[in-house]
Amino acid sequence: MANLLSMRDIIPHMKNWSCIITVQEKQQITSSMGTPTRKQKFVFYDSEGSRVEGIIFNDDIPRMSSILQVYKKYKISNAEVRTIPPKFQTSELTVQWVISTKTVIDEIADDDEVMPVKFWYSKFTDLVQYMDDRTKSVDVLGVVISALEKKTVTKNSKQSDVQKFVLLNEQSQTVLLSLWDSFLANEGQEILSKLHSYPVIIARRVRVNNYNGVALGTWFDSAILVDPPIQEARELKNWALRNTKLLKEAAEKKDYIKYNPQLSLKSDQKTTWISAAYQVEFTCNSCKEKHPAVPRCRFDVDLIDSTGVIPASIFGELAENLLTFSALEAMQHFNENVALPLEFVHKELSSKTFLLHIKPVQTQLADARQRYTIIYYSEVNDDADSAQLTSETKDAPPFPSKESDTIQLGTPGESSARSKVCVRLSERFDEPQSTQAEEDENAECSSSKKQRIN
Repeated sequence: MANLLSMRDIIPHMKNWSCIITVQEKQQITSSMGTPTRKQKFVFYDSEGSRVEGIIFNDDIPRMSSILQVYKKYKISNAEVRTIPPKFQTSELTVQWVISTKTVIDEIADDDEVMPVKFWYSKFTDLVQYMDDRTKSVDVLGVVISALEKKTVTKNSKQSDVQKFVLLNEQSQTVLLSLWDSFLANEGQEILSKLHSYPVIIARRVRVNNYNGVALGTWFDSAILVDPPIQEARELKNWALRNTKLLKEAAEKKDYIKYNPQLSLKSDQKTTWISAAYQVEFTCNSCKEKHPAVPRCRFDVDLIDSTGVIPASIFGELAENLLTFSALEAMQHFNENVALPLEFVHKELSSKTFLLHIKPVQTQLADARQRYTIIYYSEVNDDADSAQLTSETKDAPPFPSKESDTIQLGTPGESSARSKVCVRLSERFDEPQSTQAEEDENAECSSSKKQRIN
């Protein structure tokens, strides 16, 4: 019969033991870079507050993962105990239990109402100091008051699902949290099912991004705890239920779509505020002439052909023609907190093919991808147009500049009839081919370990 021990008394390579634990976290299934190894990590704690990392590998995942549910209590016997190498240690956990089909797991009735664990949360106002820092992650606590529309985007030539959720704290400050792929399919669906009751979440080890100011996003080892039985979460939940009118007004006001300088500016950052009404005159620094202030349209697009995707920006009149409404109209929508009606535009553009003249810009995206600017575009209506363009390119380019390459881009899966005009993106542009998952696992396997902010 196995000895019932506390977590701290179980040492590496020990046999014939049992321990009563509670599942604090259940992470997503990830793959190791360059190997077929798949794994899923857990965080276990016992009544004394000690914690260890649990892990399941490969074929044992579908057999054992469903047994272990977050916040549940179990008696675990004879898991393999080993020390975690220092470069792979996270959250100050040094010991790992390997769960396999040989491990005995029995669920135990739990009378404890609150988990005896303590987290150190970053304040919303402190998030800006970690913006776009890939070496650090943060823990945040907030009430989910709204969810934006789910989107499917192309990232590193692969499609990913993402949905933004609006978090609010007791100071009525808001920040957007993006849940990607498996996080959206699991914890995201649980949040959506509870949205009417304002669920409280603890987002652990999430990244701080720069997206219209401070924004949060899931990372490969993030964990999203939904309505956890933790003291701080219970207190915030009670506050939310007492202030449902305030939460509803914040969701309807939609201030979270605007840039918030209180959250997005560093304390030592110097700023100058300029208030200019439409048509107010300013002196141009270049030509020294006075010109009225007018809104200028800019939006970002993904350019797609059968070989890949590149990000680009389009400005001014070109952007207005493609968007089908003016910069002034877009500005009025923003000032009124009304979302732009882009569904029709997306539908129209997805069925069209364009010949574009683009040029690279010096600024790269946060994921090291090269960004481009569209300086001219022309819609390709049929095969006759394509043949004419192909003939023109033999003698002279149809555009005024020779400094940029001309590429024909369209929706994936189109025919190769225009192959003489189309230039393979993979041959033209130095675009990273690694996926986000590969980047994540590479970060885990490198000697420079991502830190958690306390």
